[in-house]
Amino acid sequence: MEVLVAAYNVSSVPKMLELAKVTYGFGLKRFILIKVFGAAAQQIGDLFKLAFKMGGEVLVFNDIADAVDILKPDIIYALGRPDRDTKPIEKVDGKIMLLVHGADLSFSPRELPPGAIMSHAVAKDIGSTGQLAIALYRLLGA
Repeated sequence: MEVLVAAYNVSSVPKMLELAKVTYGFGLKRFILIKVFGAAAQQIGDLFKLAFKMGGEVLVFNDIADAVDILKPDIIYALGRPDRDTKPIEKVDGKIMLLVHGADLSFSPRELPPGAIMSHAVAKDIGSTGQLAIALYRLLGA
């Protein structure tokens, strides 16, 4: 099983860095940004510096379709707030993309590629960083 973390619609520098720290902290080497703008885009050098220090790398895409086309995940979990339309993540064989909203919002169906699964890691509203951390813990272990 291979896990990819992709942060979508990120404008906050602290949020971008926290998501990257969680990703690299679980031993993943690649952090993916999709549709980065505002202060985060202007200070993306801070992310590259963090990646270098933690032995990671950064990929940046303009939209989700480009990331999916290049990275070719087998399954896409769009992590968000738990509600009646979301399903818990589960381990599967293949390449998993964890798509996290950078603004702590739920994904709209039109933002997601076909076949993406609206999901959550824990049935509590703990924000995207918390959902990502628990999802990685469940998929990769301690």
